[in-house]
Amino acid sequence: MVQRQVRLGAALFNGDHTHLAAEVARLEAAGLDFIHHDVFDGHFIPDLGFSPHTIAALRPLTKLPFEVHLGATEPERFYATLAHAGTDLLLTHAESTPLPYEAAFLIRQQRMKVGMVLTMGTPITALEPLLPMLDAVLLLSRPTGESVQNATFDPHVLDRTRRVRAMIDATGAAVDLQVAGSVKREHVPQIVSAGATAIAMGSGIYKVPDMAEEVGIMRELIATALKDTAHG
Repeated sequence: MVQRQVRLGAALFNGDHTHLAAEVARLEAAGLDFIHHDVFDGHFIPDLGFSPHTIAALRPLTKLPFEVHLGATEPERFYATLAHAGTDLLLTHAESTPLPYEAAFLIRQQRMKVGMVLTMGTPITALEPLLPMLDAVLLLSRPTGESVQNATFDPHVLDRTRRVRAMIDATGAAVDLQVAGSVKREHVPQIVSAGATAIAMGSGIYKVPDMAEEVGIMRELIATALKDTAHG
């Protein structure tokens, strides 16, 4: 049996917007596996995230994968622009389009990997017909949008993660199962034990005195959780 790997990334939107290039370098030096970008239109999600032009400007600065969380009404308006900006994986909301299968097809046509995002209120059964088309699923663990006050990690995402993990395993699909939203160090073992294969950290990763040390600690927690899961 192949050992499950778990990647660690960070949402750049939570970094210092006056020094984005330096933040990209800091994330790479800390040993993270990918950079998570939020692109919001202010309508589907009541926030304005990064512009595709900003993502394009940052793309030459690192070899880390750029994984974009797109929260927009009529998201297909952004597919080509985000592809040209250097997006490796585009994660779009199942709730944002009446035709999610067609959305996945259009994203693939732009030569990006395809991911589907579910908010906490969306039944995971929405994924069933889509899994063969997907490279990733992102389960959000808090209300969407940085302007939402007092939003914290919702532990109900753990059961959702277990159920989606079972769906993926049942199909045999090679789908990356991600969790993001107010995730802190203490949540990492539970998320890994539930079956996630990627975690996008938020503001917490930027507030520690030594980011590389924090990443190292989280990797140790991941290794322990994977070992315990394998023996359980």
